[in-house]
Amino acid sequence: MRVPATTTIGSYPVFPPPEDVEYERKMRNHGISDEIVDPYFWSIDETVRDFASSGIEIISTGQTRGDLYSIFLDPRFVKGISWNGAEAFVSERVSRISNLRLADVRRVKGLVPDYMRIKEPITDAYTLARFAKITTSCYKDVMELAEDFNRQVVIPEIEDLQNDGSVSMVQLDSPNLAAESSPPDFVGGLYDEIASMAKIPIVLHACGDTARVFRLLTGLKVNTLSLDFYHYPRLLEQASKKNYDQTIGLGATDSQTPRVEQVEEVASLIAKGRKLLGDDRIEFVHPHCGQRSLHRETAFQKNANLTMARDDVYFGEAEEAKHHQLERHEYDPRGYFLVTVRRESKEIFVTFYSYDRMAVRRYRSREAERILQAINNEVDKLGISRRHLSYLTLELGRAEASLESPTLTYRQRTIE
Repeated sequence: MRVPATTTIGSYPVFPPPEDVEYERKMRNHGISDEIVDPYFWSIDETVRDFASSGIEIISTGQTRGDLYSIFLDPRFVKGISWNGAEAFVSERVSRISNLRLADVRRVKGLVPDYMRIKEPITDAYTLARFAKITTSCYKDVMELAEDFNRQVVIPEIEDLQNDGSVSMVQLDSPNLAAESSPPDFVGGLYDEIASMAKIPIVLHACGDTARVFRLLTGLKVNTLSLDFYHYPRLLEQASKKNYDQTIGLGATDSQTPRVEQVEEVASLIAKGRKLLGDDRIEFVHPHCGQRSLHRETAFQKNANLTMARDDVYFGEAEEAKHHQLERHEYDPRGYFLVTVRRESKEIFVTFYSYDRMAVRRYRSREAERILQAINNEVDKLGISRRHLSYLTLELGRAEASLESPTLTYRQRTIE
């Protein structure tokens, strides 16, 4: 049985303060950017922490530097591009000046443990060619521009990422395919070129109602089709009746509305997809699209509910934990802990006493995590059981929470 991984489509709503971005831009223009911390590294770090905390298993950089157009049509990285307001123009033959995504992906790779995989989104050449307006005789039509974007920007970008070993897969974003009445035939050739050089899986994300172009999508040389099944559940019926080679990414939450879907609602869609498509067809579950327009807390909770819904469908409902009160013979033989707080210094104090009331070890910190790490390093020396350490984890969290509240008094729960 294939258990689908939770993943993201790409964008996430964490952005650096505008004044930090402007300051970095001014310093870069003065040639001293090497001494300035990239403000977008903060947003990348926060995005990755949110992904990991919500249970997203295949993460991305979050595309915090811009949208799917501005990132890959940035004149600093792509020659031949200029902008006027929200419009991009092609004034000469396009070529990549330098890599666009490698530095950010490496940043993510350095943050996460080895078991976490990275899937970085890249806007496909057809979308870039459709968006940018041709103002040069170098290209006679969109097809010629798309072919150049593919060979000069998209493919070199994929090559750099896969050769670096930082990503497990690449996602190509193509929002235009479902929006057009008849996507052009040359799109298949663009994906053929990518397939001929790709050494890692390629995921295609197509927005909108893809039922009409589903046969076209299955004809493209990609490994996985990530589609919107939240707004277009009838697509499940169509996908279940077709023969095709790709696995499916199941878009199961709404990235356009601030309403957080209940776990049961998301689980119902995932369960239906599992029933109709089968256990071996669904590769991922994910939001229906990028989450850039949502509030950060909303996006986080949607992703957390997505993870819980996937787990309910594939692993069954969680077992309700039962209370167990320690018997006297289960007490640690060497002593006990007292946890207190000192409000004037906003510190947590933890003392390990022997049963004859001698303080064997004392700890203090403003951060519960630091105390827990210090105790964990001495757990064998103190003779502390796993149960006692778990109890301390809970109490330290309560103590830290009390220091953040002007009215909450902390009392250690020592007697039940």
